[in-house]
Amino acid sequence: MEGVFLKGKEEFVVSFTNTSLSYGLKDQNETSFIQFEDVLSVKLHEESSFTVYFAAASKGRKLKKESVTFDGEKAEKFALELNERINNNKRPKKLLVIINPNSGKRNAEKIYKNKVKRLFELSGIEPVVKVTQAPKEAKQMLQEYDLSTIDGIVTVGGDGLYCECMTGLVLRVQKDAGVKYNSPEAKVVPATIPIGIIPAGSGDYIVQYLHGTRDVTTAALHIILGKRTNANVVGVHQDGELTAYSGLLLGFGLFGDIMYDCEKFRWMGPTRYNIIPVGTVLRRRAFDLDVEYQLSDTKEWQKVDDTMYGVDTYVITRTPKDRKMVPKFGDEAINLYMTSKCSFAKHVKQLAQVQDHKAECFDHEFVKERRVDAYKVKLTRASSIISDNGEPGLEEKYYINCDGEVITLTHPEFEARFHRNVIQLFGQAEA
Repeated sequence: MEGVFLKGKEEFVVSFTNTSLSYGLKDQNETSFIQFEDVLSVKLHEESSFTVYFAAASKGRKLKKESVTFDGEKAEKFALELNERINNNKRPKKLLVIINPNSGKRNAEKIYKNKVKRLFELSGIEPVVKVTQAPKEAKQMLQEYDLSTIDGIVTVGGDGLYCECMTGLVLRVQKDAGVKYNSPEAKVVPATIPIGIIPAGSGDYIVQYLHGTRDVTTAALHIILGKRTNANVVGVHQDGELTAYSGLLLGFGLFGDIMYDCEKFRWMGPTRYNIIPVGTVLRRRAFDLDVEYQLSDTKEWQKVDDTMYGVDTYVITRTPKDRKMVPKFGDEAINLYMTSKCSFAKHVKQLAQVQDHKAECFDHEFVKERRVDAYKVKLTRASSIISDNGEPGLEEKYYINCDGEVITLTHPEFEARFHRNVIQLFGQAEA
């Protein structure tokens, strides 16, 4: 199909290829293309003109909304044909939008209303908006919501809200499938409903890893376009019960202590993550641990007994590239890092390298790295107690940083299990 249209005051030849809309000045060779997969919507104006709204590349990996309007007799015919070609079943039509008003700078509702809502409306997406009023409300909501009525879930908040919704969704899928999810041996059923993230938190690491930017418009456009990236989760179990699912970071020891200390200063806002960890590192605790792990290649279980500062896992694994550690979604295993006792100076240097994503950040004699499918951590000197209300606990407090949330151990041993490609995220991770 081909036609001549006015764009402004100049005549353009507009036509379709198999994958794009092309247009160029009449009698000239230069042609511009809009890929069908990038078109957000097509609007017909009084049958004589139509506007194509599309996502275009901006600086870095950012996206921006662009538009082009054509006037001519064939406007209605072209608009109908273009709408037909962009009718992609993978694109969401109805989304459950969950907003945490307390995330980050407490402006999540404003971010959604001012930057995201109008893009969803332009693209014909029907949002169902829920604003949370209490912790864990989103997780509970997903246990009861009729998931058959939506094409995806969108979180407007930080990494914590995403991980809460991810946990709620994975749990719901397991319950519906009859999976005995409390068992570490359980085979987790993947969720088919994707999750999109609108960044409005303090760190927003997951959306940064996925899109290469924390830009809100970029995140919203990726959700609209409907492309998906598979993501892994790790289940955390204590005493035969599922404690949590992790989708970003699982850190026992120093990272757990850091997050516990930061939570006590939430009133400081995001600034606390730059200040409070300094004191935690100065007071670093060492733990006598037995760590058993299952190697991903041989499936053999091995064991390490040592005094350690931390046992950590990046669920979105990190791999060296061009002298930097870069994220990798949907990896075939997880990397287990065990940090043994070392001098304070060496430890601080290594932590600074981790913070700066240096490729050599784990290349230290006191850091053991293993590719694993599962691992068990046992505190060999921890003493169990029973509280006044009959709940189990430990005499000394031990913490896990699970995606920015604090888990207080109630037993001297916990187990982590890797589950591959359990979640789909709206967006396309960089290869």
